[in-house]
Amino acid sequence: MRRVSLIAISLAVLSLALAAAAQPAGDGPAGLDQIKHVIVVYLENHSFDNLFGNFPGANGLAKAGAAARQVDRDGAPYAKLPPVNDAYKKPPGPDPRFPAALANRPFLIDRYVPQSDKVPDLVHRYYQEQAQIDGGKMDKFAAISDAQGLAMGYHDGRKMRLWNYAREFTLADNFFHAAFGGSFLNHFWTICACTPRYDNAPAEVTATLGPDGALVKDGQITPDGYAVNTIFSTYQPHPASINDPARLLPPQTMPTIGDRLSEKNVTWAWYSGGWNDALAGKPDTSFQYHHQAFAYFANFADGTDAKRQHLKDETDLLADIDAGNLPAVVFYKPLGRDNEHPGYTDVTSGEATATSPRSSIRSAAASCSPRARSLSPMMSMAAIGTMLPRPKPTVGAPASACRPSSSRPSPDVTSSIIPPTTRHRSSS
Repeated sequence: MRRVSLIAISLAVLSLALAAAAQPAGDGPAGLDQIKHVIVVYLENHSFDNLFGNFPGANGLAKAGAAARQVDRDGAPYAKLPPVNDAYKKPPGPDPRFPAALANRPFLIDRYVPQSDKVPDLVHRYYQEQAQIDGGKMDKFAAISDAQGLAMGYHDGRKMRLWNYAREFTLADNFFHAAFGGSFLNHFWTICACTPRYDNAPAEVTATLGPDGALVKDGQITPDGYAVNTIFSTYQPHPASINDPARLLPPQTMPTIGDRLSEKNVTWAWYSGGWNDALAGKPDTSFQYHHQAFAYFANFADGTDAKRQHLKDETDLLADIDAGNLPAVVFYKPLGRDNEHPGYTDVTSGEATATSPRSSIRSAAASCSPRARSLSPMMSMAAIGTMLPRPKPTVGAPASACRPSSSRPSPDVTSSIIPPTTRHRSSS
């Protein structure tokens, strides 16, 4: 059984939203009736240790143990980490901003590259992550990564706005993504706790495995028909360059959290940066089609009322906040250049965007509009990631929303939970 992670967001959103909608004032847990909105801000590709590894009292870098020492593909410990590599520059090669021979242990990225600058992207794919996890030893992240030694880098989180949110509210330090690999599959698990199907997929998009299960040829689809790596929806928006329908994922029909909320008459919307422009055929260069998970489902097909009602642009989010018309449940996916994804953006830009809804809500709540003052959100900010592995709770450990018990490890992710009333202050 795989460690639970972003699915916990979906379950928490669903249970909180339904409970808040169903409970009259005064019933249920104290304060639940004060939650008017649940907001999920979904960022990209930073593990917990990468941003909050030195947060006081957290299960962070100090507890990395043997996993802090990486080994090569044959299992031999590195004398030095392999050089930080930029696989996406032309031609690919070492990033000259980093030393060629870093010690085989976690290192501070900020010593060489400020948080306002981009660092290379790191591989985050289905089969590669399983190889990196190395049967639970968590010691082949540098060996398997196309960014090599960068997998062991971390930032000084004290410089971040979200660090202050973590001190004031709640930081989940044992929170794990639900599926091996990257954004495509984990977005599905966020909204439907499911892995999409593509039966009888073309051979050119299907992975090939050897008799021992080792990867021979990578692909978007597993040999048994599951879509696990990035493939685009048959619905709009998808890249105009893809003209072969066989290279697009067929419509999915599994129930989503959106369906469940609608069944209970709980209002909700998925707001995405650059959505309107992408639909109009003029996408921003950093718009990420595969981050729009609802757009893969038949219930939100092109031309449906559900698509028009629930899949919206981030400009609609800010307008709804200002007007006091925010749905009860909000998913916010920033545009690519604002989502913190290594390679095409930086930490500082992503943080500014991630915190803007709360700033807007605070401003609206302080206004004279009674409708605006009704905004009382619980916000959860999460970023999936595969950097800086460390041992996880053992099988049989007490399970909770922040510390699940499982027999299969996966890298943890950053998650900050910001409630409308209660505050938890760290001693830091």
